[in-house]
Amino acid sequence: MAAAIIFVPALAGAAVLGFVFALFAANHYLTVMQSTAAGAKQVVWGDEPILDGFWKVFYLLWLAGLWAGPAVLASRVAGATGLTSYLVPLALVWLCYPVSQLSSLCGTSVWIPLHPAVFDRLSQKPGVALGFFVLSVVPLAMVGLGFYGVFRATGMPWLVGGCLLLVFGLYGYARLLGRLAFALMFTKSRFARRKKKDERDELPPLQTPPPADPVAEEEGFRQPSDLPPIETPDEGPLTGYDVKFLDDKPKPKKKRVRAEVATDEPAPRRRPDPDDDDTPYDVNLPEGDPLPEERLPESVVKPRDDEMKLLDRSDAPRKPKVVWSAEVLTFLAQQETYANGLLLSLIGLGFGGMVRICREFNPAAGG
Repeated sequence: MAAAIIFVPALAGAAVLGFVFALFAANHYLTVMQSTAAGAKQVVWGDEPILDGFWKVFYLLWLAGLWAGPAVLASRVAGATGLTSYLVPLALVWLCYPVSQLSSLCGTSVWIPLHPAVFDRLSQKPGVALGFFVLSVVPLAMVGLGFYGVFRATGMPWLVGGCLLLVFGLYGYARLLGRLAFALMFTKSRFARRKKKDERDELPPLQTPPPADPVAEEEGFRQPSDLPPIETPDEGPLTGYDVKFLDDKPKPKKKRVRAEVATDEPAPRRRPDPDDDDTPYDVNLPEGDPLPEERLPESVVKPRDDEMKLLDRSDAPRKPKVVWSAEVLTFLAQQETYANGLLLSLIGLGFGGMVRICREFNPAAGG
């Protein structure tokens, strides 16, 4: 009875902390991978709320679950036991998961697990792909050993060391996979559709005018006002508007007839209006010192150095001469990397501790 009282709260705590650990791990993994795939030498750790990446957990579960399930099944079928039961699933994930992750990056949707362009791009860089699979053995081994230390082994040293191995192995694998994606970015897929040249809109063929009416040619053109009106029931007879052509000669204007009175008397003089004043207005200058000319601040007129870098694109990522170099490990010198890794390790300690309590006081274990 006492075991069940301890087991139920520990199980609830393990479920909550397990999801929190998965939420932080998914955000950190994608942050490292996406920053590296964009060509950044250092990881750009954002400050967005963790709940904004809620969907990332299910996104990674979708990609990893495609191979984790068949990997465990293959291990069971092979009859692997002990350490071999971990090696077989890790080997299958080691070979297949990168293809799904790269397909998600280059596909039209992030939920696409396989894309033929990935195989085409990998075939263009066989040395880079081989280097990734060789180097990724180390972080995957760290992840596997960390998983064993947290969830299978006993003792506090295994728990603490397993959390650190699990977290930094995850960071290292994300860094290598992002570096591979950055190198493949400079290749062109042969499966992509070639854009056709813009076809000029063909002009429609000229339409031949209809044959002329001989009766109309004999009678000549008549204005609508010369035609008989159309009788309508509501408004009576209606006629159309006359048509004017450009080649019609304008009709001569009639001279206006002006009536003049013949008289010898002089015209009466107009009385001056008292409101009329022919004196011009004087414009006086403002008294005192003139107002200073308003000028824009220097920060608006002269841009900053970082703004000029954005304009000239001097910081744009360039094709790496050597893909697998010491530059891959530069993110380990960042304080943010260790701060986020320590935070994720502490959450993993709580999750692993709850799992061990559940395993110790599990009533179904018969202990």
